[in-house]
Amino acid sequence: MVRYSSSTATPSFTFFDAGKDSLQIIRKGLQLRLLTTDHLDDVIAGLSFLKKLPRVDANRIAIAGHSFGGQLTLLAAERDSSVRAAVTFGAAAGSWEDWPELRERLLSAVRKTSAPLMLIHASNDYSTAPGNAMAAERKRMGKPQVLKIYPAIGKTSEEGHNFVYSAVDRWETDVFKFLDGNVH
Repeated sequence: MVRYSSSTATPSFTFFDAGKDSLQIIRKGLQLRLLTTDHLDDVIAGLSFLKKLPRVDANRIAIAGHSFGGQLTLLAAERDSSVRAAVTFGAAAGSWEDWPELRERLLSAVRKTSAPLMLIHASNDYSTAPGNAMAAERKRMGKPQVLKIYPAIGKTSEEGHNFVYSAVDRWETDVFKFLDGNVH
């Protein structure tokens, strides 16, 4: 029997060469639109389907995601108040500092979400600022949150960002303890 499961969505984009700055603007606009519409709608539909399965306790659902999927996790927890807990790995780590619209949208989500949040980064992730900022906002509001920043994994920011796959033994116990404590 599976105790926990997660779902993430990660889009892939291909554009013609219109110049680096133009592509960044196009990419960000498209990513924010997908994050708040189509891809979020898919996650919500997946949660709805999951709740209808006979072997699933609809009152004990947690969600987790990595990177773009971590951002979707925060928005899904905001939209679906039945989510009991949410875990993110490296959410917005590569875009937080230079993308104020995304930053504000995610801060708004963590303000509105009632579910306890676990925000996870490796210290050599692209940035730990998103986890720090979102945890501080939750703490300021008196809402449950856990911020866990693990020691560096590998030598590069990419290795740190993707440690969810390469270093399960580092985070697994902490995540299951968080889930056990919040998904009653």
